[in-house]
Amino acid sequence: MTASISVVEPDITKLLDHLARQPALARRLGGARDQWSAREIGDGNVNLVFAVHGPAGAVCVKQAPPYVRAAGPSWPLTPERVLFEHRALVEHRRHAGPYVPEPLHVDPEEHLLTVEYLEGQRVMRGDLTAGARYPRFAAQVARYLAHTLFFTSDLALPAGRKRELASLFETNTAMCQIMEDMVFTEIFLPHPRNRWTSPELDEDVQRLQQDTELKLAVSRLKQRYLTSRDALLHGDLHTGSIMVSEDSLSVIDQEFACYGPMGFDLGTLLAHLLIAYFAAGARGPDRAAQQDWLLSAVEQVWDDFRTNFTELWHNHADGDGYPPALFTGVATTALEAERQRYLDELFTETLGFCGAEIIRRVVGFARPADFTTITDSAHRAAAERRALALARALTTAPTAYRSAADLTTAARDS
Repeated sequence: MTASISVVEPDITKLLDHLARQPALARRLGGARDQWSAREIGDGNVNLVFAVHGPAGAVCVKQAPPYVRAAGPSWPLTPERVLFEHRALVEHRRHAGPYVPEPLHVDPEEHLLTVEYLEGQRVMRGDLTAGARYPRFAAQVARYLAHTLFFTSDLALPAGRKRELASLFETNTAMCQIMEDMVFTEIFLPHPRNRWTSPELDEDVQRLQQDTELKLAVSRLKQRYLTSRDALLHGDLHTGSIMVSEDSLSVIDQEFACYGPMGFDLGTLLAHLLIAYFAAGARGPDRAAQQDWLLSAVEQVWDDFRTNFTELWHNHADGDGYPPALFTGVATTALEAERQRYLDELFTETLGFCGAEIIRRVVGFARPADFTTITDSAHRAAAERRALALARALTTAPTAYRSAADLTTAARDS
């Protein structure tokens, strides 16, 4: 067994020693061990992340401590999560290579995952809080979603292969439990991990926690999350787990990967674009152009996803779901109608999960920087209240919205 790397106070020396013992990684960095440098770059809630540079190149190393980084040892968490992240990177890169970083090495003993260093890309959320816009983002992330969700589903996979893949992720129980608790349960109770803008939102949170209709709607969504095995999800797809540049996009932080309902990934991402929209409005009238772009991105993400997914279903329907041999001749018309029904239902489910994610980001433990960096608490609370109003409507009455344009109209009117 190799020497242990501290997870209480990251030990850069031991980290570099670990990399030096991996010949492929050492060659990628180049030069001698004493020419390498490392710095922590992670700002997430769960793991430690380091950028390591050498004369020839760089790598990114993720370390999973046996607890939630944002909470410390008081919240234990299995470090085995890096193994699930590695598996998800391998599988998603197979289908959406341009948008998934290359996994280079995983160490199950030290709970370290090394991936390619994403030169020139930045965390999207940080840029959004500064007012950035990325015209190519929506098309790229829609393609990522269509390819990762379609090609890991029964529409593309034989049933045996699908079951084999699902079984690989079935035991990522600790990470799934976080989502089950924090998205669908804790925020509707007086739980000690909950956080919100207080006292401004105290009455709003009290009403939310007494809202039986909302709690029933969220419980239905939780049941879907618990029982569905539609496709291999990223599991926590938000603007903090997306790296961007003007021309490129990479999706990172797959430690929550699991088989689940497609609408969960789609809804989570749309939720964070809408959160960014409401937060931008609280930052002043000079963000109007960014707000317009964010809502256009919401529409394009769904519309492009639907187009890409439908095209994949036409051209790569190799799975045991809807066997092509059953739909020949005039039956192809019926199958096309069924595709549209399938995607209509997926859109409705997406909106429900979108609403649930917005609520938990306003009231729960992991509040996003979009809101928390707004220093004026009155302005912040006003933006969060608008977000909560839309979120409740999406969660309790998702069928009221027939298109992404309906969704963005509702966001403007909330």
